Amino acid sequence: MAIRLPENLVPENTALAWMIDSWVGGGILEYENVEPAAYLHEVRFDASDGGPYLKVTSKVWLANEPAGVVDKELSGQTTYNQLTKRELWMQHTGFIRVNPEADKRKDGSVELEAMLASPVGVSHAWVGLINGPRLQMVTDSVMRSGSGAQIDGVKLMAGSVASDLFYAIDMAAFGAEMRSYMAGRLSRTFDESVDPAGDDEARA
Repeated sequence: MAIRLPENLVPENTALAWMIDSWVGGGILEYENVEPAAYLHEVRFDASDGGPYLKVTSKVWLANEPAGVVDKELSGQTTYNQLTKRELWMQHTGFIRVNPEADKRKDGSVELEAMLASPVGVSHAWVGLINGPRLQMVTDSVMRSGSGAQIDGVKLMAGSVASDLFYAIDMAAFGAEMRSYMAGRLSRTFDESVDPAGDDEARA
């Protein structure tokens, strides 16, 4: 697995090092009253601030193509190249970090915290675990504005396989119980802007 290991990465972010990059890909989403649909996904984990956290941005577009064209065996980059953007479906911005008050667990995993906000009047506080190239997170609390979308909880499972980032998202929203919502695959783009100190990078 090729990862970005900038020399100026703060020790607190070591567990997150393999995520640092811009990623592109796609997958299939479906939910209550939402027919299966193909989507394109762009995610960025940015360490350029040099702080004990990563900045996160995520954008999802519905595709012009039907869900049936998505082949889960293809790389995220291939899927991204095969689909074309129709409308922006959702986006989030925020931060993720290793919990500075939690010790590493016996199995080697460390605790994560994240704060993400969306323009539909919803903010999520997340907690979870990361162990090597695998992580799982769940919303600890959901805050909504007066007109915010009725999202009650979200779960995420993700991991790196064959250098791609695979993930599955479950959601409880709009009166529906927790159920599968999105599943996709992302490929890293080796974006040097996530770490301005490009000369200090190493590949592993």
